[in-house]
Amino acid sequence: MNNQNLRHLLFLLSPLILSSCTFFSSDKQDTSKSNLNKNIQIIESIEVSIVCNKESINKYLLKGWEIQSSSESEVPCTWKTQKSTPKCNLKRDKGCSITVPDIMGKKITYVLIKTRVE
Repeated sequence: MNNQNLRHLLFLLSPLILSSCTFFSSDKQDTSKSNLNKNIQIIESIEVSIVCNKESINKYLLKGWEIQSSSESEVPCTWKTQKSTPKCNLKRDKGCSITVPDIMGKKITYVLIKTRVE
């Protein structure tokens, strides 16, 4: 008799359980629809290096990019060939030449950010 009562109880409670599941799932759909109407901000970031003053950062600034940080280092801009030893003959022995920096310049690395709304 206990098994029959348990079956009847489950039979009566099953529609209640099933309807509550659909209630919770429809509630989740409503919150996802409200998220679609919100503005989402996307922050883009790029790294740009300017070596030996050959370019300018102005073209990025005109497009709406902002400088977040910058770092500076010294790098060779041009190279030259010289003798590795004083008795070396560059015309006869090409193995005795070495390449060394000629003119030193600056390399500036910028981290740029841009915020856009979607």
